[in-house]
Formats: sequence, structure tokens, C-alpha cells
Amino acid sequence: MGRKVVEVGRLVAKQCDDYIESQVPGYEKGRFLKLLTESTTAKGRLLHYYPADEVTKKMGAIAKSHDEEDGDSDFSDWCGWHNDHGSLTGLVPAMYMDREGNVVPNPDPSSGLYIRGRAGELIKANVPAGLEDVLLFQIGETAQIHSGGLLQATPHAVRGAAGSASIGVSRETFAVFMEPEYDGDMALPVGKTVADVQSGEAVKFLPNSVKTLASRWREGQDFGGFSEATFSTYYDDEAAK
Repeated sequence: MGRKVVEVGRLVAKQCDDYIESQVPGYEKGRFLKLLTESTTAKGRLLHYYPADEVTKKMGAIAKSHDEEDGDSDFSDWCGWHNDHGSLTGLVPAMYMDREGNVVPNPDPSSGLYIRGRAGELIKANVPAGLEDVLLFQIGETAQIHSGGLLQATPHAVRGAAGSASIGVSRETFAVFMEPEYDGDMALPVGKTVADVQSGEAVKFLPNSVKTLASRWREGQDFGGFSEATFSTYYDDEAAK
């Protein structure tokens, strides 16, 4: 499955290259596809989201109905708002399982993956009925940098299932993070500036928990340095709470 996600991801990268080349004269032709073809560091990760009742029990919290919305936090109780810092993330549609490991329907239609659009709009990333064999892809921050800001990383979160039908039901999925080698360059296209990569307008619509690129990325950094800066920014903040 991991190889299939990367194979399709390269087709997506080719389309991205065509678009960037048509809009950014200083962009190196075929850069996105070349990166995903030559990199050996794609990471596959099985993701298990604990049943909401187990999470609230461990945290000593009381589960609330999704009729009570609390801004961005209401859409991030299974996974908080963030951007992926790599180039492209491939996702398989989620599966839901009961305590015995049986596959069951999503017990709460309002739960699942949500993204923020460029104008700040909240979008539920639904897989159309009958198309469960599709793949989903999200742009990461490295692609945002490499494209000079033409592509923008996808802020996303996972909203937990609520209600009595969700008791004991977990969410399972598989993600493949496609990215440069550790020492891969993070250079901008010729003619693009740091200000082009993440404008003030773009920052305005980021969820509060998504750190700006300016707080983690600088010119001359390689991908390893950018990764370390990203991890320390998020995890040091969590440790301080």
C-alpha cells in the first residue's frame, strides 16, 4: 500500500510541477516529481485514534455532544490542528472498528478529517459514497517553500466521534509522508522571497495552533534542520504546558 501511495503521489507531483512552471518563471522544471522520485525517506505510518470514551476517561474529562461547538478546538479532539512539514502526504480513507476489531460505519457523520481553506473556511474532507478505494493527498510545507508560496500547506485536524453510538469505536488510517532526504535543500525558486512563501494574509487564516513558517524556517536551512526546528517548536510548547 505504501508503494502504491508513493506511485500515485508522483502523478500528483507531476500535475503540481506543470502548474508551478506555468506560474513561477524561476521554478526548476520538474522539481517536485524529481524530489519524490529520488528521495528514499518516504515514511508510512499506521494511525490509531482511540475511542472517544477511552480518551475522555484517561483525561478525566467529560465527552460533550458535537451540538456544542467550541471553535477550532471542537474539530481537533482526535488530532489537533497542524500542517505536515514534508512535501506531500498521502492518506487512505479511514476505517472504524469496534472493540472486537469488526469494521463498522462511522458512528458520527460529523467526525473525521477537516481542513482549513485559504480563506479560512472549514471544510470536511469527505470521501464520496461508493468511492472508498480513493486516495487523498495533502500539500506540506516543504512544497510550499519549494513553490515559492504558490502551493500552500493544508491545515488539518481530526474531529472525534461523539454520541452513544461512538462508544468503543476507534478510527484507523494509514498515511505516507513524502519528503526530501535529510540533507535536501529548501531553496526558493529564483526570484521568490521569504515574504512570498507565507504572506500576512495567509498567516491570518491559520488555526491558532499552527506555527508560522517564519518561526521555524530560514533561508539556507536543509530539510533536516527544518524538521528539527519544527519538532522542537511543537513539542517544546507541549512540554511547557
